[in-house]
Amino acid sequence: MALKLSMTCGPYDRARALIDGTVKPEGIDLEIQVNQSPGRQTKIDGKEFDAAEFYTATYIADLPYKTLGYTAIPIFVKRMFRHSYLYINKRAGIRSPADLNGKRIGVQNWLTTTAVWARGLLEDEYGLDPRSVTWVADRVSAVGNWKPPAWLKIEIVPRGQKQFDLLASGAIDAAITTGTWAPNVHPDVDFLFPNYAALERDYFKRTGFVPIMHTLIIKNSVLEKDPWVAMSMFNAWQESKTKCYEWLQWQRVHQTSLWYRALWEEEQAAAGADLYLWGFRSTRPEVNQLLEYCHRQGLTARKFEPEEMFHPSTLET
Repeated sequence: MALKLSMTCGPYDRARALIDGTVKPEGIDLEIQVNQSPGRQTKIDGKEFDAAEFYTATYIADLPYKTLGYTAIPIFVKRMFRHSYLYINKRAGIRSPADLNGKRIGVQNWLTTTAVWARGLLEDEYGLDPRSVTWVADRVSAVGNWKPPAWLKIEIVPRGQKQFDLLASGAIDAAITTGTWAPNVHPDVDFLFPNYAALERDYFKRTGFVPIMHTLIIKNSVLEKDPWVAMSMFNAWQESKTKCYEWLQWQRVHQTSLWYRALWEEEQAAAGADLYLWGFRSTRPEVNQLLEYCHRQGLTARKFEPEEMFHPSTLET
């Protein structure tokens, strides 16, 4: 008899075959709840899921404490470049990323994976000193006994106010967010990198990274009893992604779009047939970079190794 498990994830094309039942994890009768705001929680309306798409940086911040009760497998449910999610107030005198030093920069939460990648990018490639910045956060949520590092200058957005309004008014000079605040949203708000598309291509060419945002995690109580579940879920997600690739290839000439074929062919030339990498061995350098950023930014007191993040049965993938 198949093991009954539940999972929540977003309505992604790469998950579609799992969601509609075309792909089924071996040995598992999987009930899936599609979440329109995925990554935030393992429990929805009182129901705790056996597997969930979850914020990667928050999971990493919990590694010293293990309060979540879940273990990750190297299925990176969501990846996104973040060059286009850095915004500035056009009146703040920011002409280059180096001008962010000493400024007031908004973030949703210090632990937000988007912000971790963006801060790391700005520090490594553009000379940002995070200690010089006053960070203005929507919230400072924590895991375990985590506390903000002593060097971090952080303020909380006043109750009833919104980050976007603070940026538009000039109360903060820049912001890192998952929102689409440009172009043509407010006359005083613009991209830090108007040429973000070219910069993302260059970043990928140099690093091979498509920044990991969300990772699949599985309840420890399930894995302790049935450790085979980790690889069954891994293989099912991989198969679902393969179905997605087949659909995208068909869309190459049928998509309701002006330039989709050219973009598809450009991506294939740049990244190969498997452009949305999952699995441990091929992604270890990228995972290691994210762990380095988390340590450097005070999410973890020590730098964890990639092998410490995932269920051991998946380390040969």
